[in-house]
Amino acid sequence: MAVGLAIFKVPDLFSQDASRTLMEGVVTCILTAMCILAFVGLRYPVRMLPLLLFESIWKLIWLAAVALPAIMDDAVDPAMSELIFNCSMVVIILAVIPWRYVWQHYVTAKGDRWR
Repeated sequence: MAVGLAIFKVPDLFSQDASRTLMEGVVTCILTAMCILAFVGLRYPVRMLPLLLFESIWKLIWLAAVALPAIMDDAVDPAMSELIFNCSMVVIILAVIPWRYVWQHYVTAKGDRWR
C-alpha cells in the first residue's frame, strides 16, 4: 500500500493541475497521509493496525453500498470498473490482518475509561 500510493498518488499532490476538482484535491491529500502512515506501519505494524482496518472497512462498504448496486443495475462505466478492481484488492489486506489479535484487542478487551 505504501509503495503503490507513493508511486501513483503522491506525485499528484505536487502537480500544478488547474483542472483538479475540490474532491480530487481532498482525496490526494488523504491518500498522501495514508501513504506516510503506511510507511510508519512498516516499522510498527501492530500499532498501525487501525490504519489497515480503516482501509479495509471503507473499501468493503464502498463495494457493498456503491459498486454492487451499480453492477446489479448494469451501470458500471470504465472509471467505476477500475475503482472496483482497485478496491477488490482489499482481499490482500484482509489476508494479512492478524484477526485473532483484532478480536482480542478491539472486540473482547475492556474499553479504556473515559475521564
